[in-house]
Amino acid sequence: MVDSFIDALARPYPVPGGGAAAAHGACVGLALLEKIVQVELQRSCDSSEAEWRNLLQEVKKSSSTLLQLRDEDGRAYARFAQAKNSGKGKTEVLEALQQAIECPTRIMAEANEAVNFVARAGVHCKGHLLSDLLVVCELLRATTSGAHRIAQANLSLMKASPKKNEYQDRLEQLLTCSRELYESAVSALVQRAGFGEH
Repeated sequence: MVDSFIDALARPYPVPGGGAAAAHGACVGLALLEKIVQVELQRSCDSSEAEWRNLLQEVKKSSSTLLQLRDEDGRAYARFAQAKNSGKGKTEVLEALQQAIECPTRIMAEANEAVNFVARAGVHCKGHLLSDLLVVCELLRATTSGAHRIAQANLSLMKASPKKNEYQDRLEQLLTCSRELYESAVSALVQRAGFGEH
Protein backbone atom coordinates (compact mmCIF):
# COMPACT_ATOMS: atom_id res chain seq x y z
CA MET A 1 0.00 0.00 0.00
CA VAL A 2 1.37 3.43 -0.94
CA ASP A 3 0.97 6.33 1.47
CA SER A 4 1.24 9.45 -0.66
CA PHE A 5 2.01 11.71 2.29
CA ILE A 6 4.83 9.49 3.57
CA ASP A 7 6.18 9.26 0.03
CA ALA A 8 6.10 13.07 -0.30
CA LEU A 9 7.69 13.50 3.12
CA ALA A 10 10.64 11.32 2.13
CA ARG A 11 11.46 13.42 -0.94
CA PRO A 12 14.28 16.00 -0.75
CA TYR A 13 11.98 19.04 -0.84
CA PRO A 14 11.08 21.55 1.88
CA VAL A 15 7.37 20.73 1.85
CA PRO A 16 5.95 18.77 3.58
CA GLY A 17 8.22 19.20 6.57
CA GLY A 18 8.30 18.79 10.33
CA GLY A 19 5.04 20.53 11.17
CA ALA A 20 3.12 18.42 8.69
CA ALA A 21 4.85 15.29 9.98
CA ALA A 22 3.79 16.17 13.52
CA ALA A 23 0.18 16.64 12.45
CA HIS A 24 0.29 13.37 10.51
CA GLY A 25 1.37 11.56 13.67
CA ALA A 26 -1.75 12.82 15.41
CA CYS A 27 -3.87 11.65 12.48
CA VAL A 28 -2.41 8.17 12.86
CA GLY A 29 -3.22 8.24 16.56
CA LEU A 30 -6.76 9.42 15.95
CA ALA A 31 -7.31 6.70 13.35
CA LEU A 32 -6.45 4.16 16.05
CA LEU A 33 -8.72 5.95 18.51
CA GLU A 34 -11.54 5.94 15.96
CA LYS A 35 -11.12 2.17 15.61
CA ILE A 36 -11.35 1.73 19.39
CA VAL A 37 -14.47 3.88 19.64
CA GLN A 38 -16.13 2.00 16.78
CA VAL A 39 -15.36 -1.34 18.42
CA GLU A 40 -17.00 -0.12 21.61
CA LEU A 41 -19.92 1.33 19.70
CA GLN A 42 -20.60 -2.04 18.06
CA ARG A 43 -20.99 -3.75 21.41
CA SER A 44 -22.52 -0.88 23.38
CA CYS A 45 -25.85 -1.11 25.14
CA ASP A 46 -28.55 1.53 24.84
CA SER A 47 -27.29 3.49 27.85
CA SER A 48 -23.76 3.94 26.46
CA GLU A 49 -24.45 4.11 22.72
CA ALA A 50 -25.08 7.87 22.63
CA GLU A 51 -21.86 8.58 24.53
CA TRP A 52 -19.73 6.48 22.17
CA ARG A 53 -21.49 7.93 19.13
CA ASN A 54 -20.82 11.48 20.30
CA LEU A 55 -17.19 10.66 20.97
CA LEU A 56 -16.84 9.12 17.52
CA GLN A 57 -18.09 12.33 15.88
CA GLU A 58 -15.67 14.42 17.93
CA VAL A 59 -12.74 12.17 17.02
CA LYS A 60 -13.63 12.34 13.33
CA LYS A 61 -13.92 16.12 13.46
CA SER A 62 -10.54 16.43 15.19
CA SER A 63 -8.95 14.10 12.65
CA SER A 64 -10.34 16.18 9.80
CA THR A 65 -9.01 19.37 11.41
CA LEU A 66 -5.55 17.87 11.83
CA LEU A 67 -5.50 16.70 8.22
CA GLN A 68 -6.30 20.25 7.13
CA LEU A 69 -3.59 21.63 9.42
CA ARG A 70 -1.12 19.08 8.06
CA ASP A 71 -1.62 20.43 4.56
CA GLU A 72 -1.85 24.06 5.71
CA ASP A 73 1.52 23.82 7.48
CA GLY A 74 3.28 23.15 4.20
CA ARG A 75 1.45 25.97 2.44
CA ALA A 76 2.26 28.39 5.29
CA TYR A 77 5.95 27.56 5.16
CA ALA A 78 6.01 27.86 1.36
CA ARG A 79 4.31 31.28 1.55
CA PHE A 80 6.87 32.49 4.07
CA ALA A 81 9.84 31.20 2.07
CA GLN A 82 8.47 32.79 -1.10
CA ALA A 83 7.78 36.12 0.60
CA LYS A 84 11.23 36.16 2.15
CA ASN A 85 13.10 35.20 -1.01
CA SER A 86 11.14 37.42 -3.40
CA GLY A 87 12.11 40.62 -1.62
CA LYS A 88 8.56 41.50 -0.63
CA GLY A 89 7.90 44.19 1.95
CA LYS A 90 8.41 43.65 5.67
CA THR A 91 4.67 43.59 6.31
CA GLU A 92 4.04 40.73 3.86
CA VAL A 93 7.01 38.76 5.16
CA LEU A 94 5.85 39.24 8.76
CA GLU A 95 2.30 38.14 7.92
CA ALA A 96 3.63 35.00 6.22
CA LEU A 97 5.90 34.28 9.19
CA GLN A 98 2.99 34.65 11.58
CA GLN A 99 1.03 32.07 9.59
CA ALA A 100 4.03 29.73 9.78
CA ILE A 101 3.98 30.12 13.57
CA GLU A 102 0.22 29.92 14.02
CA CYS A 103 -0.27 26.68 12.09
CA PRO A 104 1.93 24.46 14.32
CA THR A 105 0.45 26.29 17.32
CA ARG A 106 -3.01 25.19 16.20
CA ILE A 107 -1.70 21.65 15.68
CA MET A 108 -0.58 21.65 19.32
CA ALA A 109 -3.96 22.89 20.54
CA GLU A 110 -5.87 20.27 18.53
CA ALA A 111 -3.60 17.45 19.73
CA ASN A 112 -4.17 18.55 23.32
CA GLU A 113 -7.92 18.42 22.80
CA ALA A 114 -7.57 14.92 21.36
CA VAL A 115 -5.93 13.69 24.58
CA ASN A 116 -9.23 14.47 26.30
CA PHE A 117 -10.94 12.08 23.88
CA VAL A 118 -8.49 9.36 24.86
CA ALA A 119 -9.20 9.95 28.54
CA ARG A 120 -12.94 9.70 27.94
CA ALA A 121 -12.55 6.47 25.97
CA GLY A 122 -10.34 5.01 28.67
CA VAL A 123 -12.98 5.30 31.38
CA HIS A 124 -15.35 2.75 29.84
CA CYS A 125 -13.54 0.78 27.13
CA LYS A 126 -12.66 -2.89 27.49
CA GLY A 127 -9.41 -3.61 29.29
CA HIS A 128 -7.64 -5.12 26.30
CA LEU A 129 -7.95 -1.78 24.46
CA LEU A 130 -6.13 0.25 27.10
CA SER A 131 -2.69 -0.44 25.66
CA ASP A 132 -3.87 0.85 22.28
CA LEU A 133 -5.11 4.02 23.98
CA LEU A 134 -1.66 4.43 25.51
CA VAL A 135 -0.20 4.29 21.98
CA VAL A 136 -2.60 7.06 20.96
CA CYS A 137 -1.37 9.13 23.91
CA GLU A 138 2.25 8.68 22.85
CA LEU A 139 1.50 9.75 19.28
CA LEU A 140 -0.38 12.82 20.46
CA ARG A 141 2.42 13.77 22.84
CA ALA A 142 4.94 13.46 20.00
CA THR A 143 2.70 15.65 17.84
CA THR A 144 2.59 18.40 20.44
CA SER A 145 6.34 18.26 21.11
CA GLY A 146 7.17 18.22 17.40
CA ALA A 147 4.81 21.04 16.50
CA HIS A 148 6.26 23.05 19.39
CA ARG A 149 9.76 22.62 17.93
CA ILE A 150 8.60 23.88 14.53
CA ALA A 151 6.72 26.83 15.99
CA GLN A 152 9.74 27.77 18.12
CA ALA A 153 12.06 27.58 15.11
CA ASN A 154 9.79 29.87 13.12
CA LEU A 155 9.32 32.19 16.08
CA SER A 156 13.08 32.62 16.38
CA LEU A 157 12.98 34.39 12.99
CA MET A 158 10.72 37.12 14.36
CA LYS A 159 12.23 40.27 15.78
CA ALA A 160 11.63 41.06 19.44
CA SER A 161 8.16 42.53 19.90
CA PRO A 162 5.05 42.24 22.08
CA LYS A 163 3.59 39.92 19.40
CA LYS A 164 6.60 37.63 19.69
CA ASN A 165 6.17 37.52 23.46
CA GLU A 166 2.49 36.72 22.99
CA TYR A 167 3.32 33.79 20.71
CA GLN A 168 5.98 32.58 23.14
CA ASP A 169 3.55 32.65 26.06
CA ARG A 170 0.93 30.79 24.05
CA LEU A 171 3.39 28.08 23.04
CA GLU A 172 4.55 27.56 26.61
CA GLN A 173 0.96 27.37 27.85
CA LEU A 174 0.13 24.73 25.25
CA LEU A 175 3.25 22.72 26.08
CA THR A 176 2.51 22.82 29.81
CA CYS A 177 -1.10 21.85 29.15
CA SER A 178 0.09 18.98 26.94
CA ARG A 179 2.29 17.57 29.70
CA GLU A 180 -0.48 17.79 32.27
CA LEU A 181 -3.08 16.20 29.99
CA TYR A 182 -0.69 13.44 28.95
CA GLU A 183 0.37 12.59 32.50
CA SER A 184 -3.22 12.55 33.73
CA ALA A 185 -4.49 10.39 30.86
CA VAL A 186 -1.59 7.93 30.98
CA SER A 187 -1.78 7.62 34.76
CA ALA A 188 -5.49 6.79 34.61
CA LEU A 189 -5.02 4.28 31.77
CA VAL A 190 -2.10 2.55 33.46
CA GLN A 191 -3.90 2.40 36.77
CA ARG A 192 -6.98 0.91 35.16
CA ALA A 193 -4.90 -1.57 33.17
CA GLY A 194 -3.18 -2.69 36.34
CA PHE A 195 0.39 -2.57 35.09
CA GLY A 196 3.23 -0.27 36.02
CA GLU A 197 5.15 2.05 33.73
CA HIS A 198 8.73 1.19 32.82
